[in-house]
Amino acid sequence: MVTANSNRQTHENPSDDLLQNYLRRNRKLEIWAWVSVAIPLIIFLGLSALTVQQGRKYSQLSASVQGLEKKAGDLQKEIDAKNAQLEVKQLAINIVREQNPGQRPKVLIFRPTIAPQVKEALEQLGYSVELRSSLANPSLTDKPVDTLDYGCAVSNEDLRTIATALGKANLPIRWIERATRNKDLNLVQLVASSGSNPTDVPINMDTWSRPDKPCAPR
Repeated sequence: MVTANSNRQTHENPSDDLLQNYLRRNRKLEIWAWVSVAIPLIIFLGLSALTVQQGRKYSQLSASVQGLEKKAGDLQKEIDAKNAQLEVKQLAINIVREQNPGQRPKVLIFRPTIAPQVKEALEQLGYSVELRSSLANPSLTDKPVDTLDYGCAVSNEDLRTIATALGKANLPIRWIERATRNKDLNLVQLVASSGSNPTDVPINMDTWSRPDKPCAPR
């Protein structure tokens, strides 16, 4: 009996071994199959995530570039506008110089509140503007600054140009008279005068005529 059983086990063991070997090979193959699928999948997912990340960075960079381009465009428009203003100012200066090629008179003002308007209106035409607030007449503070006092060497063309420019700067000129206190022959003073009235109509410089003749500057 023992011999028969031993023979039977000897005949059965090779089959079990073959089966076990087959199963082990199958598991290895399955593992390799999963590995061969998982590695490309992981690489694909990694590349996809990297692509999305790079896409976001590109979108952000593109938005930044567009913002910079817009700022550059706005800056260029501002520069063009400034250049256009400079060209207009230079043209105005050239016209004034052609009409009156002599020396420009200095314009003297006494109220700080009107300084920005006067400078904007006259300096772009080539006139020098000086503020002397310490010399303002305190008795005329309730009077509007609407009078031009001129030295005798100031030309008619300069008086017309100054009065017209100030009128366009909302500083209408209602009175023009010969200076009596300041002896500077080539000086125009923008002052408040006791002889003017805020209800008076501004002088029409196209029809204005000077009561005296210009003198020769010394």
